Amino acid sequence: MKKVIHLIPFDGIGGVESAAHTMSNVLNADIEFEIFYIFKKQVSRRNFLRSLSLKRILLSVFQLHKKKPHLVIVSLWRSCIVAILLKLTRPKTKIVLFLHYPHHYHLADMFFTKIALFICDSVWADSKDTLNSRAPAYPHEKSNVISFIARRLKAKKCNGVPLPNFIFWGRLHEQKSIHRAIDIFSSIKSYYKNATYTLIGPDGGELPSLMKQVDKLGLKNDVKFLGPKDLNSIIELTEETSFYLQTSKLEGMAMSVVEAMQLGIIPIVTPVGEIKNYCINGMNSILISDNKSVVSSVHDLLNNTNLYSEIRNNCIKKWQNHEIYSESVIRAAKKVLKIK
Repeated sequence: MKKVIHLIPFDGIGGVESAAHTMSNVLNADIEFEIFYIFKKQVSRRNFLRSLSLKRILLSVFQLHKKKPHLVIVSLWRSCIVAILLKLTRPKTKIVLFLHYPHHYHLADMFFTKIALFICDSVWADSKDTLNSRAPAYPHEKSNVISFIARRLKAKKCNGVPLPNFIFWGRLHEQKSIHRAIDIFSSIKSYYKNATYTLIGPDGGELPSLMKQVDKLGLKNDVKFLGPKDLNSIIELTEETSFYLQTSKLEGMAMSVVEAMQLGIIPIVTPVGEIKNYCINGMNSILISDNKSVVSSVHDLLNNTNLYSEIRNNCIKKWQNHEIYSESVIRAAKKVLKIK
């Protein structure tokens, strides 16, 4: 049996970590999976020096040597540092660089990812957009696009009547541009007094300013911040929700959008990252160009049950037969390890 280790900086609640956790329940006769965290707790994005802790990096390399993995999957730039040292000191270990975003966040991300790209044995990405943006010259035969559908979800029951209820789940981070989403909701609220917007997820630095915005707009009773929830709890909260509202400036695959579509919740989203390739405006989504057109599109769906049902059904059908994350990772890992 081959040992495969997924190297991640710390155990957070983002898409990378959530997807990796699904492998713990996978049984495979050829491959044994394990997650390895460099840091025992989440590292502040602002604490850059701690992110480069020589002690933690060297200890991680030493511990990985002891585990003797056949393959190490490397996610996010901090993990690249450990992977580079591991490859230099244990060259027989296969290294897979797993790219999760179409653009680098900062110079350190760009620098260490480019070195990892040079020494790795294969490149995986969460979408074609990410792969083409971050590794355009990498050999096609050594690259794989990995499905980021963590699990297959059953569409929630629906009586065919849409409600002006909106939801979002993810980090409350500047990248998500949630201030714009609240502005859009405020415009919709002026027409539909019973409209609600529920936001689920940990604070990524934006919560205080978002709460001030909600208070200023007079939406304290209509916009709810519920904090982080597991997926099962989120699904329960979507029972009377018709729309998923997300106005991100940057995305990879955007797992939460895919999950919403599987549940039959129509996404109202910006066409960024891979979203622009699977969300088709007016067919299975509302793509955001300007705020005014979004309000008009929502109004059309709320007043046309046939159109709403058609778009909702298209959302559900889009992912019905799609490969899920665990299947995709096993397939790609076997390819790297040359297991038939």
